[in-house]
Amino acid sequence: MKALEFASDLMVLTGQTEVTHHPDRTVQISPDEPNFWFGNRVIFQAQPTDAQALIAQFHQDVPEADHICVTWDIPNLNLAPVEHLFAGTGLKVEQGDTLTLSGALCRTAPPEGIEIRPLMTPEDWRQSEDICFAEQIRDGLPEKGMRSFLENRTRARQEQIAKGLGQWFGAFSGDQLAGDMGIFHDARVIRYQSVQTHDDFRRRGVCSSLLCASLDWARKRAPDAIPVIVAIADSDAGRLYRRAGFELAETTISAYRPPLD
Repeated sequence: MKALEFASDLMVLTGQTEVTHHPDRTVQISPDEPNFWFGNRVIFQAQPTDAQALIAQFHQDVPEADHICVTWDIPNLNLAPVEHLFAGTGLKVEQGDTLTLSGALCRTAPPEGIEIRPLMTPEDWRQSEDICFAEQIRDGLPEKGMRSFLENRTRARQEQIAKGLGQWFGAFSGDQLAGDMGIFHDARVIRYQSVQTHDDFRRRGVCSSLLCASLDWARKRAPDAIPVIVAIADSDAGRLYRRAGFELAETTISAYRPPLD
C-alpha cells in the first residue's frame, strides 16, 4: 500500500482481516467483526470518477455488509472533488491525516496519582469500551451494534497482543481508567491506535504521558521503525500530537455510510 495509514492498518490487523488484491483495488474483510466498517472496505487505486460505480463495486466485493466504506490508496488526494462526486449518495466523505515522528518525542511525565501499565483484567478492558462508547455516541454514531462491535474489537486486540504484535496501555487513577491507547509495530512502522481519555481526566496530560510510555515500549522492540498516528491535524488531539513532535506526513480520503436502521 502507498498510504502509510493503510499499510499500518493492515499491519495492525495481521491475522484478523482477509485482504484480496486486484489490479484496481484491494478488498479488506474482517469476518469476525462485521460492524467494523473500516475493517470491511474496498480500497481503490485510481482517482474516483463515478460514485455509483464505486458503491456497486463495494456491494459486489463485500456483499454481506450493511454499511458502505470505500477509500483510495492515493496519499494527498484532493478532498473537494470527492465530496462533490459523492454529494447526494448518503455517504459521508472524510479526510484522514497521517502524522509521523521523525525527531525526538517531547517527554511528558504522568500526572500525579496516575500509573501507566498495560490493560490486564476484564474490568480494565470494559472501562476502555465504556470510554469509547461514550465518545462514539457523542460524535453521532448509531448506538445499534456498538456494544457488540466494541466487545469483538477487544477480543481481536487481546489476540494480537497475545501474538506479540503490540500492547495496550492504560493510565489508571487507582482502579479507574483515565485513558488508554494501543501501539503495534513491525520492523518498518510503529502505529498508535485508538487514543482516548475519560471525560473526568481531560487536559491533565494523560494522553501525552501515554504517548511516551507506549513509544518507549515499541522502540525497544523496533528501534528503526517510524512512529505513525492517524488524527485530524487541526483537531484538539492533532494539535496535542504536533506539540509532542509529530508532523503531518500525508492525507487520505474515505467515503462511508453506517448501516441503515
